[in-house]
Amino acid sequence: MNHIFYGFGVSVLFGCTTALILWPIVGATSANAYANAFFSSFNFAISGGLVFSAAILIYNSQNWIPNLIDNTFSEKLLLETEYGEYKRRFLSASRSASFATIFIAIGFFIFKFAKFPFDGLPEAFLIAFCCLEYGLGVYVGRKLFYIAQMLHAIEKIPVEEDIFKEDKLGIIATYVNSISTITAIFVFAVVMSQYYGPFKYDSPLGENIRLALLLPAIIAIPVVALFNFYPRTVLKTLYARSIDRQVDRIKEQLRDEKLSDYERLSYIIEYDKTSKDELRYRLKASLSDLPIAITIVLMIVGVLLK
Repeated sequence: MNHIFYGFGVSVLFGCTTALILWPIVGATSANAYANAFFSSFNFAISGGLVFSAAILIYNSQNWIPNLIDNTFSEKLLLETEYGEYKRRFLSASRSASFATIFIAIGFFIFKFAKFPFDGLPEAFLIAFCCLEYGLGVYVGRKLFYIAQMLHAIEKIPVEEDIFKEDKLGIIATYVNSISTITAIFVFAVVMSQYYGPFKYDSPLGENIRLALLLPAIIAIPVVALFNFYPRTVLKTLYARSIDRQVDRIKEQLRDEKLSDYERLSYIIEYDKTSKDELRYRLKASLSDLPIAITIVLMIVGVLLK
């Protein structure tokens, strides 16, 4: 909850601070009009608060998954994969900044052509805020992408320990699902606040530029759809491999036991069946979550049909 308070606090603080800065420069009337546009007409306090909250959350928790993987698998096994490279890219602040900068530049041109109902410094503040939303939104999406890349790198790694029984990697699916849900919510809020915002559309492109305001949704749909479910597929593969390894160990242990072949076989089959039934149940429980990708598609369709 602290991340939400911080996120909305930053968003509200931006709106209030810039309005106060404008007050002695452009006058009380224009400053009030700016504040009304920020907090009401464009609803930037809400959409920005959601984006900032998600960015703060993922920044503060970005070490969770790498640390979990590092503690679960040996360094020797991980060095045989591309996990280290993807982890480096995932944690790289410079790569995140350079990637976000590209979309900040794209956002600048979109909002410059859409044209806020202000000129000068008020317009600059609103463009800066929207570009910041784009940059932070892309930051969150990039993190989801490299989480999937790290998981892809370890998908074929040999599993020597029983990671299934204690569900050592289960938090990954929960974490990615939470971030995906938050992403879908803030993308919808950003698109709604901008698409229905009172832009002037008086550039040579006219209202054609309005379609460009759907860019966050166009990018978010494949990101959320793919990366929300892919981690579960990887976990299923790793857990199934862990179960098979444990079955082999049980076979070795039972060789020295004074049991009939039937009893040994029954025990092994029962363990294998129980474990894989539980694995299917875990996957089924995860897949019963809200299909957030479909939800966001319907949201965007709703925007277009209004």
